[in-house]
Amino acid sequence: MFHIKDEYLNDLETNPWKRFRNRLIRLAVSPFRLMKSVFIVTGGIVWLLAMILFISTFTLLESLPHFNDNAFEQAKQSAVISVKQHLTDQSSARKEYKWVPIDQINRELLYAIVMSEDGDFFSHQGIDYDALMSALGENIKRQEWSFGASTISQQTVKNIYLENNKTLYRKLKELLVTKRLESALNKNEILELYLNIVEFGPDIYGIAAAANYYFSAKPSELNAAQGAFLAILMPSPRKYHFTVFQNQYLAKRHKRKYRRILQDMRFKEYISPTQYQKYIRWSFF
Repeated sequence: MFHIKDEYLNDLETNPWKRFRNRLIRLAVSPFRLMKSVFIVTGGIVWLLAMILFISTFTLLESLPHFNDNAFEQAKQSAVISVKQHLTDQSSARKEYKWVPIDQINRELLYAIVMSEDGDFFSHQGIDYDALMSALGENIKRQEWSFGASTISQQTVKNIYLENNKTLYRKLKELLVTKRLESALNKNEILELYLNIVEFGPDIYGIAAAANYYFSAKPSELNAAQGAFLAILMPSPRKYHFTVFQNQYLAKRHKRKYRRILQDMRFKEYISPTQYQKYIRWSFF
């Protein structure tokens, strides 16, 4: 009997598969041992995943811009650098680019662009969650990540700090930085950043360049009609610079957008009914 046991043990020592099979049998006939092993294995996996998630989140948050007590000047410097990186080396616009304080931008012009891009800009906290969820649902339906529903704050963050690719990861970074920006700056500061970096055509960045190029004027001299015209160009500035401005052609959708902007401004009393009637008949060409 003693020798048979020794032979059995020796066989187990030299055959790992038999050891593993016998262990499985013991676990199967003992529910307590089975549950204990399952909890150990799954618990280890959960803790490992939790650690990976924590490290990834921490790394992401630390890699995004932080805003100090001098947040506006910090953001402004980043904005100027971003714009000059987009301007071509051969373009005289690189040297002529000029930053315009918000108090030197005509109120009508300012509100025309706000009404076009983000009518609730002054009331939301940087992110329009209803519009975001609607856009996400539409993206899933179309099976493409085209997104949309970006507020002025989100567009400002994207233009200054982020790449232009359309991925969920980039969108997540955009949302996180937007919340930081909204906490650090007031609405007028964010709007000043936006109006000085937005593109209005090839190498035409910022409201000063746009006012000079399209109307040979200063931002302080433009009215709601001219602001609505600039807003028409903004969704696709390079394309519409050619089709709308150079070819002097306003499609029906552009005319509808122009009218809607002025109607919204009249409704919110940014312009008077008399001004509305005047601007609705404004001729640009």
